[in-house]
Amino acid sequence: MRNQIHQVLYSLLVLLAVSACSTITATDNISVSANQSWILLPINNLSTTPRAGENTSAIVETHLRKRGVDSLQTYIVPDALNLVSLLNADRQQAEAVTWSRDKGIRYGITGTIHEWHYKSGPDKEPAVGLSLKLIDLSSEKVIWQGTTAKTGWGYTNLSGVANKAVDKLLNQIRIVGPN
Repeated sequence: MRNQIHQVLYSLLVLLAVSACSTITATDNISVSANQSWILLPINNLSTTPRAGENTSAIVETHLRKRGVDSLQTYIVPDALNLVSLLNADRQQAEAVTWSRDKGIRYGITGTIHEWHYKSGPDKEPAVGLSLKLIDLSSEKVIWQGTTAKTGWGYTNLSGVANKAVDKLLNQIRIVGPN
């Protein structure tokens, strides 16, 4: 009996430790079609890590394709942007949404990186904080939005933590279609 109590307490401690490593906040779950056209819009990088937005885009693309989204394009920022556009993420995002809507694309997914680094200290735990949102481009309405923050242990890598964070967020969206 005493051994069983120790096992239950140990299991609860492990569960508490694992659940303390991440949080997620999202709007209500929705269902969308994998058969519609999708575009991966630019992801705004507010972290101090260069190219965290591009890294996250690659992870989001993989997860969407894994879940059956075959008609997925990536918005390429035009080379001919002026300095004001380059420094104004909101304007750049608006231009991407307008371009995508004009091309007849149904869904756009974008986001913001808030944190993407290894923490200081002896263990150097990886930490990722990000938000994603899904836009119905026909109406330009945000139909789903979620935010997560996740840390790993000292032996995990940053891209692995980011992969789990993106997966957790995108699991809030029910994608129906070929799969």
